[in-house]
Amino acid sequence: MPPSGQATGPLRVLCVTPTGPDGRGGIDRLYSYLRIGEAPCWSGIDLRFVASRGPVEGALWPLAFPRHLAGIAWRLARFRPHIVHLNFANRGSAWRKVVILHLAKLFGARVAAHLHDAVPEAGIRSGSVEGRLFLAICRGADRLLVLGRPTADLVARHGVAPERIRVLLNGTPDFADAAPLPKGGAAGGPVEILLAGRLGPRKGAAILIEALALLAARGVDGWHCTIAGDGDVETYASLARERGLEDRIRFTGWLDSPAVHDLMRRADIVALPSLVEALPLSLIEGACAGAALLATDISNTSEIVVDGVNGHLLPRDPAAFADAIAGCLSDRARLGRLQVAARRHFLDAFTIEAFETDLCRIYTDLAGRAGTRGAASAELAVGERA
Repeated sequence: MPPSGQATGPLRVLCVTPTGPDGRGGIDRLYSYLRIGEAPCWSGIDLRFVASRGPVEGALWPLAFPRHLAGIAWRLARFRPHIVHLNFANRGSAWRKVVILHLAKLFGARVAAHLHDAVPEAGIRSGSVEGRLFLAICRGADRLLVLGRPTADLVARHGVAPERIRVLLNGTPDFADAAPLPKGGAAGGPVEILLAGRLGPRKGAAILIEALALLAARGVDGWHCTIAGDGDVETYASLARERGLEDRIRFTGWLDSPAVHDLMRRADIVALPSLVEALPLSLIEGACAGAALLATDISNTSEIVVDGVNGHLLPRDPAAFADAIAGCLSDRARLGRLQVAARRHFLDAFTIEAFETDLCRIYTDLAGRAGTRGAASAELAVGERA
């Protein structure tokens, strides 16, 4: 049975992620930053992790899922978690998580479903399988955790009870507390542009490359770009060569977190012309490192990018990104102000300490443990942050 406010012993939480905290994806990376057992907010909480699919991706996941599902069932039987924390997206993730949600309920656990993707509005309106699975998870969970106020408002309009929704902003450790601001590009040096993320249509590497080709065609100099991430690297490297940018764009392939953080510290601008996002960790890392942020205006990106203050929210169009970059190049003092504002916004909203504290509050509230450290008096509610 779910725990009551009189329950004793540690609050047991089983967190289900794609591959576990050692994985390469943004969800797994987020949890790898937690200071479990070190930060005060974890007092009285026993958090453990289990993978839902492991390293198998794409169409092959159904072959691996039964083995992972059996492992999750074993964990549920042995660990007896009070809360199962499901991290889910659309497509294959939704199929897996709706099964795990029902399994968790069979073992008497309460479920927090944590959405790391866009709301599939077209699927919901059409009644497609994707839309029905999405709503089944959102409505079946005891708490729905979303990554920003825009998504909170949207899922409420699709029939999710507002009292079940909590806004939980992602966070990252402060890896740039000693970095000087403004950065070198703002002082007149070459402007370093960075896109960090898996290369494919979703992250918009082609949009950025075409934007940089427009700059080169206009004769705009004084910049260099790094594109860091795995995926279809050769396709985008070939596009850069076709546009005559092979000497101005560097492709690194996949990098671990310390290497990405080093690039962030050197970046003057972090660009992300995404097609689909929830709350991109690369923009949060860019803000941490004091980079001006250029991103498409989708989903919860406006939580990170305050238009005209620490960067710009743009249409997904090469000309728009080219114009924004050119504006930064032509007014270096303004570029410096965007960088300083980005760093300030990170400290106000996106530290790992804030994420951990908010997550622990959600756990203790959901379990009904008002006496556990970090209880519900400062609970996140729809559209507001404690």
